[in-house]
Amino acid sequence: MSYTSDLLDGLARLLHEHGVGTYRPEGTYAPGETAITIATTPPAPDRVICLAAYPVTDSSALTDTTTGVQIRTRAGADPREVDTLDDLVFSILQGAGPFLFGSVRVQLISRASGAPIGADASGRMERTSNFYVRAHRAHPHLE
Repeated sequence: MSYTSDLLDGLARLLHEHGVGTYRPEGTYAPGETAITIATTPPAPDRVICLAAYPVTDSSALTDTTTGVQIRTRAGADPREVDTLDDLVFSILQGAGPFLFGSVRVQLISRASGAPIGADASGRMERTSNFYVRAHRAHPHLE
C-alpha cells in the first residue's frame, strides 16, 4: 500500500483493536455496530468513525512529515452520543505512539482541533476532530 493507505489502515485497526468500533476494509457492517471507515461515511449504520488524511507539513530535506487526519464521528440524535464516541477516539489516539503501520513509522499523534458539525439529513449528530500525526514518509529524493 501507499503511505496514506498504510497510515489510515493502521489507525483504523488501532481503533478496532481497542474496541472503539469495527473495521472491515470491505465495508459491510451490521445495524448495531460502530463502523470504522476510510474516506467515506456510509448511510448505515448510524454510528460511524470516518478517517481521512490531508497534508500539513513536509520537510524539504528529511523524511519528517506531519499528516492531518480528520476523524468524523456520527451517532444518534442525542448529541451526548457523538461526544462520547469522539471522547473514545481521543482516549486512544491522544499522545499515542510510536507505531509501525505497514511501512509508516508514526512517532506521535495529537489532536489539533475539533468541533460539532450538527445533524445529518437523518437527524444523527456529527462531530469532527483533527489529529496531527508526526511520522516518517519515505521518498526517493530524501534520505
